[in-house]
Amino acid sequence: MAGRPGDADAEIAALQRKVESLEIVLDASTDPIFHILEDGTYRYVNLAFSSHFDRTPEQVIGRRIYDIFPQEEADKRMAVVRRAFATGETIVFDVRVPMAREPDRFFITSVRPLKGEDGRTASVVCISKDITERKQAEAERERVIADLQDALAQVRALSGLLPICANCKKIRDDQGYWTQIESYIRDHSEADFSHGVCPDCLGSLYPDVIDHA
Repeated sequence: MAGRPGDADAEIAALQRKVESLEIVLDASTDPIFHILEDGTYRYVNLAFSSHFDRTPEQVIGRRIYDIFPQEEADKRMAVVRRAFATGETIVFDVRVPMAREPDRFFITSVRPLKGEDGRTASVVCISKDITERKQAEAERERVIADLQDALAQVRALSGLLPICANCKKIRDDQGYWTQIESYIRDHSEADFSHGVCPDCLGSLYPDVIDHA
């Protein structure tokens, strides 16, 4: 026995309320969430995703990845989408996202295939997590490590035995050339020199000055 028209209308209304409730929950998330078809068309995006591009979800849904991102960035994302469709496996990757009103940010994105009734991948749902602060911390750590390595190299350059002339005090470098001690130290460290005359040398060089002091 066929259901009454009123029953069907009630089921549709109930389903619509569920969809609206789900969208409210997804839009409340600070993590970008989006649903993509095989050709790169956005079937759904939440507010966290669209706001990064200074758009509303309605301005993104129905458009393709190439409509949102520059060619190079879109190519990277489509390659991941195609791989998810081909393998049917969840893919996790880091991605850099150009922002509309602020510096670029970094996200880790999970791309999960959704199966159709035939068991084949029909679309993918993606969830991103902002990892910009982590990336910045990693970059700062690498900079500090590089600075320490440079400092260590400079320390090592001045360690060990240095061949120095007993008379003129020049130092022989690794290539066998004799250079002034000031030049050698300046080239192998961050030290520099300011020249003056010590009291002993002052008396030797300028005895008249000492005598009349």
